[in-house]
Amino acid sequence: MYRHLVMFPRSADAVLVDDLVERAAALYKQCSGFRSITTSVDALMGPGAERGEFGRIMEVDFETLDDALAVLDAESFREIKAAIESLAPMLFLYEHREL
Repeated sequence: MYRHLVMFPRSADAVLVDDLVERAAALYKQCSGFRSITTSVDALMGPGAERGEFGRIMEVDFETLDDALAVLDAESFREIKAAIESLAPMLFLYEHREL
């Protein structure tokens, strides 16, 4: 499976991030190969959170790399993708497996 990980900066407006996550979720759920979407709730914790760089995490799982890339390149996703990228999040796309 492939995961799209989005780490929103703490400086981003929380209401705007909430809206973008909800809108993105609605689009992701309609796509071929979509498996799941999760988001962090409340404050992030742990050593990585102490630096205060990030305020919200979103993870989206897809069956294949082609499925993930198709969504990220889809015309219907361009507006929300641009809005998310305008917040300067840390973005990752990687293959993962359960242990």
